[in-house]
Amino acid sequence: MTPKRVPFRSVAATLLALTVIAASGGVSGAGATAARFSVRGLGLTPAYGEPSLAIAPNGRNVVISTPGGDPACKTAANSTVQFWWSADDGAAFHHSCNAASQGGGDSAVDFLPNGTLLSADLRLFDSYIQRSTDGGKTWKAIGPAGTEQDRQWFAHSPDGKTEYLVYHDFVLEGEFFAKSTDGGLTWSQSECCNTAQSPDQIAPPGIAVAPKPGSPVSLFDQGVNTFSGPMLIDPKNPQDLYVVYGVSNLEANLDPRGGVPPFGPNRGIAVLRSTDGGSSWSSSYAVVSQPNPDSTKEDNTGVLFPWGTVDRAGNLYIVYNASTASEGGHYRQYYVWSSDHGQTWSKPIRLDQLASGKGSAVYATADALAPGVLDVAWYQSENGMPSQDSSIWHVEYTQVRGAASAHPAISTPTQVGTPNHKGGICLQGILCGVAPGSGDRSLLDFFMLKINPKTGLAEIAYAYNYGGKGQVVFAKQTAGPSAL
Repeated sequence: MTPKRVPFRSVAATLLALTVIAASGGVSGAGATAARFSVRGLGLTPAYGEPSLAIAPNGRNVVISTPGGDPACKTAANSTVQFWWSADDGAAFHHSCNAASQGGGDSAVDFLPNGTLLSADLRLFDSYIQRSTDGGKTWKAIGPAGTEQDRQWFAHSPDGKTEYLVYHDFVLEGEFFAKSTDGGLTWSQSECCNTAQSPDQIAPPGIAVAPKPGSPVSLFDQGVNTFSGPMLIDPKNPQDLYVVYGVSNLEANLDPRGGVPPFGPNRGIAVLRSTDGGSSWSSSYAVVSQPNPDSTKEDNTGVLFPWGTVDRAGNLYIVYNASTASEGGHYRQYYVWSSDHGQTWSKPIRLDQLASGKGSAVYATADALAPGVLDVAWYQSENGMPSQDSSIWHVEYTQVRGAASAHPAISTPTQVGTPNHKGGICLQGILCGVAPGSGDRSLLDFFMLKINPKTGLAEIAYAYNYGGKGQVVFAKQTAGPSAL
């Protein structure tokens, strides 16, 4: 079915002017030009949270999706996902949507090497896949993928023939994936053979007692609290797959001081690895919270979705935010890296430059191309924390060179655009509104940065509702170091 198109609506100049924001500093040790971004709003809409971004290999076709369609797209029988698509690298955007019965949930988009665009729409019992061959202008329904699930992510092999849709099972809270071997035309629906969990996750003692980086990730600790991140595919060896996700632990899940039992705060970032294209898996922690007798003051690590990426040399990176006990709820941005296929990980490396006891940096999104070059963005408040209604937030960007080394050069973080949100940002996911003082979830739970494969410059899609009016914003790097 081809969905009805609705006209693209430009943003009012009084809401968000087209601006170019200069960086507030240079690149440490690199002598490069500071990064700058052009910023544009894509039109008022009731659904603007969790924008997913995809850029085609030609560097010109760009598409952004959000869960929950525009009312102009909705039909009596179907709910929708909406898209903003561009054929000229963001110089002009147009609006479209696709529809599925019981759809309109979490969305994901992915361009294959041949330019085909895939869309995944979360429904009650699966994701519904649709396909576009004109960059998102029109869509053709493919069908369901996987079984009941939450937070799905696309990943494809370098040749584009194999496409994965990784997610966590909403009942079992395990990591699973649906798979297509014909470029997204047909998909697996059963979970019987597509689990990403591993036997070492139920080995004695079955509960991760004082785990360390490298320890197996216990399914008992994972319990009912899994925060899924992307699947990563090694570009040098496509049989090497990685799934990144955050988990709590059994102690925190049962402690009412740390959350809403049985949903405890995140205590670590897990990595599942397969060396045979997904037939078998092993698990290990990449990051583990420091233990503390008071579980409410223990580090909260990887909220909400830890973000993974891999560069062209096969170096792995995980970007995440964490609140340490000493910081008292002031979240900071970190990354860790691995150059040995996820067997060992570096110590956390701080990315933001917020003063101690001041502000917060939440969410995390990143991409990598050239070996050792990592682009990262997050939401940052200079004056508050996620729990405070007075906090003012904006998008912050930095580039890391020599990222997979002992001495990375981290550029001075750059503010992208004007403030995008005032008030709290809830970090409880679907528990927002249930947990006491959980705050505002209007931005939902993530946004996305991608590197244009032709220019090597960062492009960012993020949610904006400063002043109460919501829309998706597209930011495009216009100057500064390329990730190529």
